[in-house]
Amino acid sequence: MFGRMAARMDGRGIGSVFGRWAGWSLWIGLAAAIGLFVASQAAAEPAVEASAGPSTAERVRADLEQFILEHAQGEPAEIEIPELRAFDFDVSAVPGEVRTELSTRSPVPFHGRVAITVALYVGQQLVKRGVVSPYVTVSDRIVVSKRALSRGHVVTAEDVDYVDRDRAASPGDVVREAERIVGQRARRSLAADQVLREGDFERVPVVERGDRVTLVLKHGPLLIQALGKAQETGATGDWIRVVNVESKREVTGRIDPEGRVHVAF
Repeated sequence: MFGRMAARMDGRGIGSVFGRWAGWSLWIGLAAAIGLFVASQAAAEPAVEASAGPSTAERVRADLEQFILEHAQGEPAEIEIPELRAFDFDVSAVPGEVRTELSTRSPVPFHGRVAITVALYVGQQLVKRGVVSPYVTVSDRIVVSKRALSRGHVVTAEDVDYVDRDRAASPGDVVREAERIVGQRARRSLAADQVLREGDFERVPVVERGDRVTLVLKHGPLLIQALGKAQETGATGDWIRVVNVESKREVTGRIDPEGRVHVAF
């Protein structure tokens, strides 16, 4: 009898223990779930705050692009801005509006590598300052040779063509209008597809050094002509030195299209 009672008591005791254990497990699981929810909400808050606006580095990049567009001639073909990690700043530590001040000593209009000083402010506080060197590619329409040109060749319209190149790579006296050199002769040999410079050409001379020329002196109804010897080479409109063959006196005159030299009275 006592054995059956003990067995029943043991059974009730064991059930009670398991019941209490199950209750504790439920509460522990519920607390863990609440903790995970709170932690996930806390972790999500910075992401929401960060997505509220662009980073300071993105703001600097946007302002740089606008600054370059304002200081470039025409629409640049490409703007290459280096990484701007140095301008990343945690604005939560400093109250105020984010703004930039940009300045440069690079020649305007921009092309090629330029240096721009960037000052980053939050409110009235300067938080970052540095120099950024973007590369600005500006397309330049220039004249090149279609074929190889020998020294002394007189240029025709069929000898040249237009191409677009990076302006930063073009020399200062690059030819941009073919009409400027058509009819002139090459001072030196030029390869095919070569960028042409104004200094590569000269007007075709009407008079060569050593040529016998007619000297013309005209004043009102008075007209005097004499034989001279050119001391310089020149094209139409050029002023050259000429020696009067008869008097051996050197004079200066301007060449006309017929090759005569008009001496000033």
